[in-house]
Amino acid sequence: MKPNWYILSGLCVFASFVMFAQTPNAGAMPDGSGTFIDDNTYRNDRLNLTIELPGGAWHFFDHDKYATPESRRKDKEAEESIGANCQGPLCGKSEINVAFESPSEQPLKYAIYLTAYKLSPEYQNRTRHPLERFARVMTLGSMGDEWVPEGDLTPIWLAGRPAYRLLGHNKRTPTAKLFCYVADSNGRVFMIVALAISDSEKLQLAVENLQFTKPAN
Repeated sequence: MKPNWYILSGLCVFASFVMFAQTPNAGAMPDGSGTFIDDNTYRNDRLNLTIELPGGAWHFFDHDKYATPESRRKDKEAEESIGANCQGPLCGKSEINVAFESPSEQPLKYAIYLTAYKLSPEYQNRTRHPLERFARVMTLGSMGDEWVPEGDLTPIWLAGRPAYRLLGHNKRTPTAKLFCYVADSNGRVFMIVALAISDSEKLQLAVENLQFTKPAN
């Protein structure tokens, strides 16, 4: 039987995930958000990772920038109904929850959401709690109603470390692609959700060529 956190945490991840989002004030960025180097190189020291992104100057944005009043209402209702019953390592507020997008002076082409949870030693034990279990909860819980999975969750390697990937496309615009990745780093399990309106291959390649700046724990 699957433990409660496997089922309930997935619902919590779904409730907290909002597709697209207003550029926040630089001084308001929370700890752990990471930084940009030379406009399009993203670095996050808590996760010890670096991603060289395609295009010009990327920037952070608030998660509800593009949300409709209806989607905000649904998200709030889901959080309130699920939050009290959610159990396990993916419940509650994530340690890292940040979004950034490609240059705003152009039509929106790319966006990335990065979420990470710091795990207790128990949940870092991959014999008892396989990474695939986290990946299924986090990726399938982040698809929402507008995205359709393409195939199943697939094991891959990110910079020499085990990871899982789930691909998808938009229901109304099949050329709009979604790439979900889940992996471990620095005592945390993290998910990257990359969205591409066009030229999706460039964004997928950029994420899959990310680098970890320190060896795995």
